Amino acid sequence: MKKQVMATMLTTAMIASMLVGCTSSETAETTTETVEETTETTTEEAPAEDAAASEEVYEDANGWSVKYDPSLFTVTNDGDVTSFAYTGESAGANVIIASYKAGEDAKTAADKLAAEYGDGASVTEAPFPNTEGVNGYWVQLPTSEEDGTGLYMTCVLRDYKDGVLSFELTGHNSGDDEKDMAVSDHMAMIIDSLTFAE
Repeated sequence: MKKQVMATMLTTAMIASMLVGCTSSETAETTTETVEETTETTTEEAPAEDAAASEEVYEDANGWSVKYDPSLFTVTNDGDVTSFAYTGESAGANVIIASYKAGEDAKTAADKLAAEYGDGASVTEAPFPNTEGVNGYWVQLPTSEEDGTGLYMTCVLRDYKDGVLSFELTGHNSGDDEKDMAVSDHMAMIIDSLTFAE
């Protein structure tokens, strides 16, 4: 069947950073980029029934939802904070933490987070995933080659309902490209499936 796939180049950049990281040693800084949205049509076979059955939708009280594979993720909700912890084979902890904080703005929150990430972190303003006309901020700390942990962090934030909505991904690369790609693909699918009720 034909499936319309709407993706942004920014999401592609996120996936790439999750796979191989970036070894920039620059200090935290804010930049602005223009990212064009592209639409592509692909022809795919209908998914197997067991694959469809393994997909669940998490609907948050704050008006957003994502799809995830319950056989690979444990979902925990605590008020305005929801975590999606990867339970498959990986080098270390791989988790997405979605949170909403009232009374804050995305730009201030992004700059604060970049400072917490430390040297090498960057802030980029670009369209927020799966939205039209909504900008957000991407905070990224590339994989460090010095400490040997394979740790990397990426967070995307936007102004939302008089506050800030953020999705922070913390992951670990093992050095095994096939394994790392499988983990990052599953993590990225959650962000790619993000939809809003409003």
